[in-house]
Amino acid sequence: MCRRRWRVKKLRPTDREMTTPLLLLRCVQLGIHISELEQLTIGTVNDMYTEMNNDENREAYSTLASQEDMDRF
Repeated sequence: MCRRRWRVKKLRPTDREMTTPLLLLRCVQLGIHISELEQLTIGTVNDMYTEMNNDENREAYSTLASQEDMDRF
């Protein structure tokens, strides 16, 4: 008998509420032109900002998983 364990994603409160000025600040930091905002969602801008921060923090992701790690996963 196989029992699956489901994990519920832990939701954490964000430090800052997303406001229009904060969204525009993120866009400026990402180099997104105001005319490009029609094609993007707030979620996409947030994801892009997160990825930009991940790229700047390469030391946190300096180790790649091996096949053995993936098999254990």
